[in-house]
Amino acid sequence: MISDIQQHEYIHEDLRKLLLWLEDQTGLTFTMTSQYRIGDSGVHGSMPLRGTDLRMRNKLIGVSIKTFINKYWKYDPSRPTKECCVLHGSGANLHLHIQVHPNTEYVK
Repeated sequence: MISDIQQHEYIHEDLRKLLLWLEDQTGLTFTMTSQYRIGDSGVHGSMPLRGTDLRMRNKLIGVSIKTFINKYWKYDPSRPTKECCVLHGSGANLHLHIQVHPNTEYVK
């Protein structure tokens, strides 16, 4: 299923921008495997939604995409160790965890 993320106003504006930017920059169409989680105390449980997971079957490609995203998007400049993209899981559970913070910035 392909969905127009721009119209999903429950998704934080910066997360929508990042996801649309990613597809525009890579020419790829991603599959979202997790978004809102009831009772989650982190970005998957916030409203507006600040976290989503994207299916990733290949670790080498996943590392490249993670590096690419984090080169241009800063989760919170005051906390440089936090990233907008984290690759984790293994096997069929390997995925890109994409997250934003109210201070997230796009860096040209």
